[in-house]
Amino acid sequence: MNIIHCLAIAFAFAGLGTAIAAAIYWLRASRVPIQTPAASISDVPELHIMSGHVAFYESSRLNSTAAVLTGVAAVLSAIGSVLGVV
Repeated sequence: MNIIHCLAIAFAFAGLGTAIAAAIYWLRASRVPIQTPAASISDVPELHIMSGHVAFYESSRLNSTAAVLTGVAAVLSAIGSVLGVV
């Protein structure tokens, strides 16, 4: 097995590892809890709105990281595929 095929395998495994990391971030983004304040929503609606905003912000941050990791995984896998054909 020559060096090109070893590189192809290395890029394929790097793509796989990055894809798994992206999947973990997608999963974490989908499970961000919305904290419910102890106060009634009719008494302090701002607290309920802010807790939703905090959860949405955290979820969007995790989603953006997962999207970047997915792009990196696609590039690494494509490089591995091209090297495997050569």
